[in-house]
Amino acid sequence: MAMQQQFVYHQNMDAEHSPEESVSRIAAAIGEPARARMLYCLIDGHARTSTELALVAEVSPSTASVHLAQLKERGLVRVLAQGKHRYYSLEGTGTATALEALMVVAVGPGSRFVPNTPARLRTARTCYDHIAGKIAVVLHERLQQLS
Repeated sequence: MAMQQQFVYHQNMDAEHSPEESVSRIAAAIGEPARARMLYCLIDGHARTSTELALVAEVSPSTASVHLAQLKERGLVRVLAQGKHRYYSLEGTGTATALEALMVVAVGPGSRFVPNTPARLRTARTCYDHIAGKIAVVLHERLQQLS
C-alpha cells in the first residue's frame, strides 16, 4: 500500500500567522503570473539564475529579483550562492507537489492534457524528483500489475 505524505500544520505553517493567513500568503505569491512562471520553470529540479528566470517570467532582471525575494520569503524557493552567481531552486518536494496539484485544478475535469515537451524528450524525461514520460508510465503500470 502506498504511503501518503500527511500535512503537519504546525511544522509547515508560518508561526506568526494563522493557517488561513499562511495559505493566503503562499497563494498570493504563486498567483502572480511572473512568479508562477518562475516556479513552474523550476519544477524540473534544475536550479537557475535570476537572469534566466527573468527571461522565463518576461520581466526585467530587477523585477525578477523582487519576485524571487518574495518567493524565498514565503519558503517556496531556496538560493544557493556560488561565487558571484545565485542559483534558485524549489524549496522542496512539497512545493513541487503543490504546484502539480494546482495544475490539475487549473486544467479542470475532462480537459485533455496536451504536452508541449518536444517529442524526443517525452520518452524518458524527469519532473522535479521523479521520472516521468512514457517509460515511467509503462514501468508504473507494470509494477502495479506485479503487486
